[in-house]
Amino acid sequence: MTLLAIDTSTAWGSLALYDGESVLAEETWHLERGHDAAVFAAADRLLELAGLTPASIKVVAVAIGPGSFTGVRIAIATAQGIARGSGASAIPVPTLDVIAHPWSTSGLRVCAVLPAGRGELCAGLYRARAGVWARRSETLVGSAADLARSVRAGALFCGEIDPESRATLERELGTRARFTPAASIPRRAGHLAEIGWTRFQAGEATSPEALQPLYLRPPAIRGRAGELIAEVASPLRAEGESAIDRAERGAKS
Repeated sequence: MTLLAIDTSTAWGSLALYDGESVLAEETWHLERGHDAAVFAAADRLLELAGLTPASIKVVAVAIGPGSFTGVRIAIATAQGIARGSGASAIPVPTLDVIAHPWSTSGLRVCAVLPAGRGELCAGLYRARAGVWARRSETLVGSAADLARSVRAGALFCGEIDPESRATLERELGTRARFTPAASIPRRAGHLAEIGWTRFQAGEATSPEALQPLYLRPPAIRGRAGELIAEVASPLRAEGESAIDRAERGAKS
């Protein structure tokens, strides 16, 4: 049985084929636009490399966001199209889960980060407890300074962190802020595939039609000159520094 993993949540895109034991083929790229064309071309290349056909795909794991409106929609639409064509099951995976996954055995609190637009970041705190790796916080949205106040005890930060935000975290947290190597910034669909496979084995598959994007805020409607016409809701926000600390204390009590 073969799983196809699809992630185009941000400018970074990635696809992988996985058989439950090994990544059979994988491709990662960086594009500001054009994920829709790139994703199908990459799928064709990976299937050819692995000597497989679309009918071989029985599970599709897809990163559902947070991320860019267009990128997330492309990933979901691609997953739905491929799954319908091959009769595959679908596994939705939050993008922050994919970012944090490679560091699940680090023994550290891990803060996965994505750009949220408008100079803000979105983040989630992950940690293993009693042998179970999971997100231990709500989704946090705000400036790098807001994030530093919310992760007062420090963490291993990973994901797409711009230089200015990193400098702020270092200034506010000092040695309590640790960062993964720059080469780990691109999200690998192989990590998404591992998560998807585990969740499929746990019975968490859904139908392709049930896939829904995970947005922090609805897409803004803009005019021809780029002016904001409408936005339906405000972003989620952390409640200061207590947001994570309360979750941590509650889990320990």
